Amino acid sequence: MCSSDLPARADFTFKHITAAEAAQAVAGKTASPIVDGPQFNMSFHKRVESSHVERHMGWDEELVIQEGDVLLNYGDTASNPHETSPGEFNADAVTGGKSLMLHAGDVVILPAGTWHHQVLKSPVMRYILFKTRKPG
Repeated sequence: MCSSDLPARADFTFKHITAAEAAQAVAGKTASPIVDGPQFNMSFHKRVESSHVERHMGWDEELVIQEGDVLLNYGDTASNPHETSPGEFNADAVTGGKSLMLHAGDVVILPAGTWHHQVLKSPVMRYILFKTRKPG
């Protein structure tokens, strides 16, 4: 098995985080890293306003909604796209895509290259974000 066939992983030590600690980790902040490696990272996030329209070419993203309601717009195309850094893009709107309401307990997987936009439908959205490096 060559190294490119190995699953994404990060070196870290055992860690237990209670639900209360997870909520406290983002108190007054928008993000709090848990694990950060070259192939995988995991972080706590809190939104108090909607996101911008974005696309990541090198990372798959997995979100676990812990609190709040959010409308996720996603798809393959967007209006007025522009590259903000290598492999990272912003745009004005997702075009020709789909929408999905997400609630606490929901999980969504966004493959690399998928345009997405989170529109808050509650005062706050709290979630865990996993990012795994796209193979290749």
